[in-house]
Amino acid sequence: MAHVVIVTIGTRGDVVPYASLGAALTAAGDRVTVVTHASLRAYVEEAGLGHAAVPVEFGAGPLTSVRFARTLAGRWLDVGRAIAAASGDADLLVLAPMGTLGYHVAEARRIPSMGAFLQPLEPTRAFPPPLLTTRSLGGWGNRVAARAFRVAGQVPFARATAKFRRELGLHPLGVRATFRRMEEERWPVVHGFSPSVVPPPEDWPAHRPITGYWWPAPTGQGGLSSRVRAFLDGGEPPIFVGFGSMAWPGLTAIVGAALARLGRRAVVQRGTADLSADGANVLVVDAEPHAELFPRMAVVVHHGGAGTTAAALRAGVPSVVTPLTADQPFWASRVATLGAGPPPIPLRRLTAGRLVAAIEAAAAYREGAEAIARRLATEDGIGAAITEIRRRTTATPESDSAELPPGSGGKRFR
Repeated sequence: MAHVVIVTIGTRGDVVPYASLGAALTAAGDRVTVVTHASLRAYVEEAGLGHAAVPVEFGAGPLTSVRFARTLAGRWLDVGRAIAAASGDADLLVLAPMGTLGYHVAEARRIPSMGAFLQPLEPTRAFPPPLLTTRSLGGWGNRVAARAFRVAGQVPFARATAKFRRELGLHPLGVRATFRRMEEERWPVVHGFSPSVVPPPEDWPAHRPITGYWWPAPTGQGGLSSRVRAFLDGGEPPIFVGFGSMAWPGLTAIVGAALARLGRRAVVQRGTADLSADGANVLVVDAEPHAELFPRMAVVVHHGGAGTTAAALRAGVPSVVTPLTADQPFWASRVATLGAGPPPIPLRRLTAGRLVAAIEAAAAYREGAEAIARRLATEDGIGAAITEIRRRTTATPESDSAELPPGSGGKRFR
């Protein structure tokens, strides 16, 4: 039995897929600890996993990229120490993009580590860095921009990372040198999204495969609250409207006006924006499992978060995507390219009229949404990811560890 430590930082959508992955590892006999925020502990423990807290929370309000980086930068050294404390007897560290302080912990402990990403961050000629833009910069420009962007993304944390390496007794290693060494040692990464949604680019390295989505274990219809089940059973499939951790001035008024014009049944999820809407045909809800809710919708209006986008695609229901920040524009563009929804409307440009028009147009995209859902149903993303993880947890020590790559932890990857 191996002890696998998963490190992920962010919001609910940054934890649930890793909890699903961890639950599968536990079912196979491993012990799994997830290092993440104390506020997200329930999602970890519901999956039957151990939890260790990182000493940072993002608090209330929309989580923009700038606020995310500023909040983390102030506690980066403490985050590293928390990862080290949770990894004392670990056999493998599995790291989300913002959990890569664990790479240095693994080096110090001489244990393997690997990445587990929910976005396609690998530099490629096929598309630009998803966290930067959706407009192609040309093949060469796309790759160069991705390399530059990932370095720039670590600059706010560079000083604290250097201090953390000193605490671990490691030699200095700058940001560029870290990424260069990861490439040289073929540091493995599994990607938890579908190759049907993002086809693997031709220049993508084989040791960083796209496995498919890491879906939560099915809970059945019982996962929905009784009031939601009663509402769904009481009429035609409604519209879903929810923006997760995103907010924008006037959003409640826009949604309310659009639903009033449409006169259709709707489920409105409060979220960070604290949405509300009036009317006998509108139900306002808090957290409900998207896996059970979305298949019963006529249209899903959402912000384009990776997890919400995946759930809508899996449900075979057209999406109206209103992206605001980070990777949301990328997923919104993928929905449109796949024919699973109309062109996205940036949240900053959303009006009641545009929202009404998009919802009315969405019905024409049901065939495309159903087609991608059928393809997703054939994939076993967790199974493929577990196979990759097993290659690390079953690696055998070599007697001459001096020949090993610096970050391999004293073990050769099979």
